[in-house]
Amino acid sequence: MNYRSRLFYLVVFILLVASTASCGGVSVEEYTISVSGTAGQPFNGSYMGVDSGSTNSKSIEGVVPATYTISGSIVSCMFQKTTDNNNLLKAQISKKGKVVAETETTAAYGVVTLSTSK
Repeated sequence: MNYRSRLFYLVVFILLVASTASCGGVSVEEYTISVSGTAGQPFNGSYMGVDSGSTNSKSIEGVVPATYTISGSIVSCMFQKTTDNNNLLKAQISKKGKVVAETETTAAYGVVTLSTSK
């Protein structure tokens, strides 16, 4: 199993444990995931939303810039550059126009991983 697969399953496990432990009173929100940086930078990855024990996930391949919308009480994403250059890959998770999490990388084949908190 490669690094990306292991990381994805680790994030899924953490989110499922967190959602199971706190099902009461959790509200579902809509989030926007933005992938930016050096225009045209190719990437692949996945994003998911957890809602009272159910998980909605999607695997993607794209190029910068890209935007995705997902609902959940917790949202997580992971994107990896598919090239060995020093281009910027940046990811943000926003709720109602406010950035709640962000990270970036310029590493060759760099990975960005984000999640929201409750």
